[in-house]
Amino acid sequence: MPAETACPISGVDQALASYINSRDETLRIRRTLSRYLASSLRPVDHATQDQHVNHECPQRITATGTNPPGLKGSRIAYLQALRIKSQAEAKHAELQTSLEDIRRRHFDDNPTLSRSGQDDEVTRNYIDLLRRRRKFAELGVIQEALEKLQNAKPPTQYHDPRDHIQQVLGGQPDLPAERLEQITQTEVDQTSIFKLKQEVLEARSRMDQANSARKQATSTAREQPGLQQQVHALDKARHEIVEWMQGELAKMEEDSVFLEDASPIKRPRQEDALDDLESAEARVRASYEQYIATRAEVIEAYESLIEPLPQHDEAKTDGTTTGSSEASTDTKLSKPVTKLLPHLPQLARCAQNERSLLQQAVYLQNQMSAADQELEEALLRLSAESHLLPGGSKAASDWGKMASQAESATEMTVKEHLQGSRHEVSSISAIVDLCSLQGKVLTSV
Repeated sequence: MPAETACPISGVDQALASYINSRDETLRIRRTLSRYLASSLRPVDHATQDQHVNHECPQRITATGTNPPGLKGSRIAYLQALRIKSQAEAKHAELQTSLEDIRRRHFDDNPTLSRSGQDDEVTRNYIDLLRRRRKFAELGVIQEALEKLQNAKPPTQYHDPRDHIQQVLGGQPDLPAERLEQITQTEVDQTSIFKLKQEVLEARSRMDQANSARKQATSTAREQPGLQQQVHALDKARHEIVEWMQGELAKMEEDSVFLEDASPIKRPRQEDALDDLESAEARVRASYEQYIATRAEVIEAYESLIEPLPQHDEAKTDGTTTGSSEASTDTKLSKPVTKLLPHLPQLARCAQNERSLLQQAVYLQNQMSAADQELEEALLRLSAESHLLPGGSKAASDWGKMASQAESATEMTVKEHLQGSRHEVSSISAIVDLCSLQGKVLTSV
């Protein structure tokens, strides 16, 4: 709360606003301090209580020279200020009495002097001196208060926002320094750039020469447009056919590679050989002949299934029956394809399952190898970081033994601590029982 009367010095009221209380609050604080001081005085009698006031410490009491217990901080400072004030007042009273004595002796020694003029001049000078001393003391108190206030809470108002930003965030960081490699390689970079520019200029000149030569060739070749166009079209068609054949062969190779990768037994890859046109035609012709033969066999087998089997007479002799049975067995053995046809779907399903199992086995094998590699890397890193085993040891058995030993040592330590804590708990319980017994004995007495 601001003071009722404004201070003659500008800015002091605003600076001391947080330290100035209202009159009621000040009286309450003084009453609290007086009660505390009155309760701290020894001995406390009626005279002491009558002499005590609400705004200063009682004077001419021997108990005021000692600090009561429990005073700290601002309370002890306030008590010291009261003592200093009382000492100053006592000294001022002594000076006034001595001055009055000197004045009386002076008038007694010189009774002829006019007292009125001297008294007025002396009084005027003395009053002026007292006013100056008072102003000086007030200015000293204000200066000390301002210094304490500035040290306790420095001003945070900035006229320029840049100063506030500078105070809070600090200065702008410097630009990152160049690397030593870049500093040392500046000359090398300049020479490389110069060479690159020179090569670019040379390539541009060569390109211009090639363009001019091409224009000349096209201008000279316009006399025979038909032959050149035919050659160009044939060349383009040849390139397209070659690209198409290469794409189809690449697809076939990808399928074959996928099947080889699915199997655990890898087949060595042969180097691609360029076959000529005759060998390609021979292979195509052989494949076609094989297709025709296979197709004929399949048709014959299908027709044999459709045709009914010959039935033999049961009334023949034993020789004829044995001969017919041998003939039928010969016919059955001569065509085993008929027995395999019902089982072809199952065989295809078995082959598909086998292929999927092979793929799964290869995948699991890769996963196991990756897990083994990760485990080895982790063990190497652990051996480098820990001191349980020498560096570079990656055997899982050694680490397992060391882990079991560490676990047993930890378990023993924990058991020892647990046993010690149990012993302490038992001793504490015994002490508690003893204390309870002593309390019972004391209460009974």
